[in-house]
Amino acid sequence: MSGLFSSPSPPPPPPPPPAPERDDQEVQDAALKERLRLARARGRAANILTGGRGVTEEAPAARKRLLGE
Repeated sequence: MSGLFSSPSPPPPPPPPPAPERDDQEVQDAALKERLRLARARGRAANILTGGRGVTEEAPAARKRLLGE
């Protein structure tokens, strides 16, 4: 017979804290740190010369030779 009675509704959640302003020094420091992190990551990505599929060309393979021949 639990269908006759409903459970009490939970209390409403507390209001969220105010969002930080863009003028706050902490926000500006965090934004600068993120920009520098992305710049460093972009620098490493520029060194990768192949795509996601790797090298698709055949490697220049030379035949092995015995020493002295």
